[in-house]
Amino acid sequence: MTPSRSKTTSFSLFLAIVFGVLVCILAAPAQASSSSSSSSSQPSPSADVDLICHTSNPDECYPRVFQPTDEFQAVHDDQELPNGLHVRLNIWTGLKEAKINVPDEADPALEGLPVDQAVLVVDPEQPDAPQIPRGAPEYETVGKIKEPQPEYETHPFFEAMKMLKSGVSEGGKVFDDALEGMEELSHDIYYGLKITEDPAVLKALFCLMTDHDLPSAEGTAPRDQQAAAILAGALQNNPTALKAVDKEWANIMEFKCPKSGKPLSEGFYSSFMPPDSTTGADAKQFASRAKAKAAAINGLIKSDFIRAQFLQNDGMRNLLEVLVPEGKEWATAQRKVGQVVIDTFLDGDMGAKLGQWPRTPRSSDAECRTDEGQMNEGCWDYHAQRIMKANKRDSGHWSRDLHDRLAAVRKSGKVGTRHEDL
Repeated sequence: MTPSRSKTTSFSLFLAIVFGVLVCILAAPAQASSSSSSSSSQPSPSADVDLICHTSNPDECYPRVFQPTDEFQAVHDDQELPNGLHVRLNIWTGLKEAKINVPDEADPALEGLPVDQAVLVVDPEQPDAPQIPRGAPEYETVGKIKEPQPEYETHPFFEAMKMLKSGVSEGGKVFDDALEGMEELSHDIYYGLKITEDPAVLKALFCLMTDHDLPSAEGTAPRDQQAAAILAGALQNNPTALKAVDKEWANIMEFKCPKSGKPLSEGFYSSFMPPDSTTGADAKQFASRAKAKAAAINGLIKSDFIRAQFLQNDGMRNLLEVLVPEGKEWATAQRKVGQVVIDTFLDGDMGAKLGQWPRTPRSSDAECRTDEGQMNEGCWDYHAQRIMKANKRDSGHWSRDLHDRLAAVRKSGKVGTRHEDL
């Protein structure tokens, strides 16, 4: 080998050694970084992941879109869940968890428990409880509420009951206050039923309701209005209370009120309003009294039997009488009457008994303008139209609905008869 060739070989070997050393030096940081990354249990979110942070501590932030793994993880309320995950909810704690869904994977938490169509079957706590016999009547929950404790028998409500049963009607402010407290509680299912299941209390209330001339203490509502409000409250959304009144209805109507000595039927089916009640300073009070009585009628005629009796005895004439006055103080009472008639006889969606009323053809407008004819049963259309024209700017006024429904019934020919089979 020549000296020149030997020098060239030595130089090449030197370059190879230097290159190898440089490669080793550069690879060490990358290996350290890789080792450090693999030793971490959970990588930090990427910089472009949208995070939710409720505090200034970055460790408490979490991704807006839930990132599932093979293990269940808690899901925050404000996180978005991707589709196709296995999600479970603890119904006792409200904790929601999710993970990657694995088809046909069995949940160890459900092992040993009977299931039927993905619904967990839970054995009853009282396996020896009696079974309901086939064909047994349906259990009615209305009125089945916890009764007051015995010490509540001294409650003012029961004191009012005692006063009514004893025939008190001239008892001054004490009696008026008792009626007012009774009205406040009458809307409760329990107290409403207590009122209606006592025939003596019912008869006393109807006697008060039909007497226009009873005195009342200053600052309290008239007693006929209070009695009507109590009956209306007791019957509102209380079918059991209505059944109690329905059962006693014939006896109530035959009862003779102590003050007048006349059967209740005469007062109940007579005028709502005394003479000269539609004008003057007391018109607003008379309108309030008529509204309360219309509310009581509304509850009563939900009974098929009482409604038939009401129609047979021309009770609709009394309701129509409320539509005759033209003063603005009568507006709310008239609206109440309109709603009663629509809901009871004209609107099937509200449970109305269609075809029972109206029972006569429409009367002419000329006839309904006269003092003698304005109370004819065929004049409902006229008075509804008159009130509608007075409120023509209000497209949703109740009178428009009453007028249109009356017209539709008459056009269909489905008009009832004046003689009901009871």
